[in-house]
Amino acid sequence: MTAAAARPKLHNRGHSLRRFESAAIEPERSMGLRPDHPALHEARTIFPGSVLGTWDSPRFLVSGHNNPKLGKTVLKGPRAGWPIFHVTLEERATCPRSCPVWADCYGNAMPYARRHAVDEDFLPIFQAEVVTLARAHQDGLLVRLHALGDFFSPAYVALWARLIDTLPQLHVFGYTARREDGDDAESRETARAIRELTETNWEQFAIRFSRPEPGPQHSIVVDADPRRPDVIMCPAQTEQTTACATCGLCWAASARDKTVGFLRHGMKRATGPRSTKSERPVVAAPRPQRQVFTPTVVKPTAADRLAAVSEDDRRRIAAAYGAKFPEVRP
Repeated sequence: MTAAAARPKLHNRGHSLRRFESAAIEPERSMGLRPDHPALHEARTIFPGSVLGTWDSPRFLVSGHNNPKLGKTVLKGPRAGWPIFHVTLEERATCPRSCPVWADCYGNAMPYARRHAVDEDFLPIFQAEVVTLARAHQDGLLVRLHALGDFFSPAYVALWARLIDTLPQLHVFGYTARREDGDDAESRETARAIRELTETNWEQFAIRFSRPEPGPQHSIVVDADPRRPDVIMCPAQTEQTTACATCGLCWAASARDKTVGFLRHGMKRATGPRSTKSERPVVAAPRPQRQVFTPTVVKPTAADRLAAVSEDDRRRIAAAYGAKFPEVRP
């Protein structure tokens, strides 16, 4: 059987698992930003035009169908059938400078990702959206934290602690570069809060610590498989499976004490050996479109989402999570 034939099907109940195919993983061509790049010193993305404020974003939680690494729906294990969503913040702006991939973040190769700025209205409106989405998926849903960015404060970790405590159907997984021996007190407190929450509730809050070295509950970025018994290379990157939706390794309790390894990827230099993998940007071929008039559809704004939360729900959410809802702006 060929490797292509052995790979899982990309379809689930008639719908493609993901809209786009992952780019080739070529660690030998991966490159970081030059040391004097302004984005490194200013702690920001190199694509500032992709950063939206709370009131400008149509939504915070995006289906994994739009992320080639995630997939639309979990297909394996006890969470099979759950929809997958992901949240994207601004890389570096929400990350500690001690992050092992501060200069060669894979966000450097993602000019079209919609990043969300953490402004004064972010937390309450984000919270309301998570609650609304979770209520619509009572059987369970999985959220990837964070496609880009990181936990930016102890208050943000506390928000997730309250959410998973109140919403048993809500489960999250992801990675953080925060360290308990970090340079500043807030970063240390954030890391400590994350660790404590994973210790008490790994089932709902499966967060691994991004480190330069292997260790229990760690993730590392490497140029090649270190072939160590305590390191499991990401099966999706090594083409043993398709995406997170068909894997489940990172949040599996049985692999919690192992290190998950990821091959270095992101912005690529023009020189060096190129992968022979066929790069098809679209997995599912588009259906033929008839030439018909289509009225312009205005996507809901953050103000629209907030306005849709009833007064009763506002009071309930505020009482449960301590949220303060801002005035709905025109």
